[in-house]
Amino acid sequence: HPLGVAAQSRGKRARLAWDDLRPHLVRDADRPHAVIYHCAWQYRPWDADWAFCVPHRLVSERFGPGTYDVELDVEEDAADMLVGIAEHRGTTDRVIVLNAHTCHPGQANDDMAGVAILVRLLQSLAGRRTHYTYRAVFAPEHLGTVFHLSTLDDAELDRLVSGLFVEMPGTPGAPLKAASTFLGGQPIDVAVRHAARMREPDAVDVPWRSGAGNDETVWEAPGIEVPFVELSRCLDTYAPFATYHSDGDTADALDPDGLAGMFDTLADVIDILERNATLHRCFNGLPCLSNPDVDLYFERPDPAIAKDIDDVAERWGRMLDSLLRAFDGRSTVLDVAVRHGLPFRAVYDYLDRFVQRGLLRMAFAPIERVPRSTMDEEVRP
Repeated sequence: HPLGVAAQSRGKRARLAWDDLRPHLVRDADRPHAVIYHCAWQYRPWDADWAFCVPHRLVSERFGPGTYDVELDVEEDAADMLVGIAEHRGTTDRVIVLNAHTCHPGQANDDMAGVAILVRLLQSLAGRRTHYTYRAVFAPEHLGTVFHLSTLDDAELDRLVSGLFVEMPGTPGAPLKAASTFLGGQPIDVAVRHAARMREPDAVDVPWRSGAGNDETVWEAPGIEVPFVELSRCLDTYAPFATYHSDGDTADALDPDGLAGMFDTLADVIDILERNATLHRCFNGLPCLSNPDVDLYFERPDPAIAKDIDDVAERWGRMLDSLLRAFDGRSTVLDVAVRHGLPFRAVYDYLDRFVQRGLLRMAFAPIERVPRSTMDEEVRP
């Protein structure tokens, strides 16, 4: 199995006593049949030693006091840092980054499933006219993103207005989990949170770096500062799913409904970003929305008249109590949808009826780039 030797392990040939061998056998007593992924030396090569990854059951049943011959041969070759870029070009210079990592050998949920979903998402945009450019970046975790960003000049960095890191989408029984941007409250935060909750009412929001934690740290690094959300199905930061970092993370263990839900949510996020618009009224006063010539009124309960009105219809009715006040040139379609817990697309389609009747103008609401901070150039003695 590709996890059988610790990543970046050194070679070793020696005859060792059991007490000297034992520290070099990586295993997990809580998952006795699993081959564990040891990856620490990928990020700390200066600490690299040698290690085998062996199921705990095998060690407890077949290993013990005695003398062992160790033969571990390792070859290291110079190679390029491979970063894959897939891009759907938009009509503006603003870029939304979609990121997933490629460096976990022999594992599916973490994170080739994320890669596959983003590939499918980019394919779904083929032929569609969009405002934003959507750029998928596939790279080794942390390191690939660091090297990729080092190739971008200031002008290109300023085009990156927001981003999403996608991982662990197939975790069985896990809700969608959105970890916020560093600043929080950014347009990408609002769009992801709303899309997730509309798809899956049990979706959860957590603070910055409180999901699985990944390359959002690199994208939000000082001087880069792209507002980045991590969207995952992570059960716990340090134990994201049962087969995490082991040979049990196979395609067969993925939850198909979870994968589909992640894809649909991301498609909804893109729909929100592309359609979100500020609302500009073309009237003063209070139009009569129930007038047959306007026909934009939602029925409300009336003690004198029997009406078949469900909870959803009542939410739409309550929206009307404040909707026209939101036609102020500052509020957006997303603001209205979030305030009233209604699907963005349905709210957009309803507001488009106001446009058709000459009561409203909707103007695309682009995400503005968060200004990047500057390094202190003061020379200290």
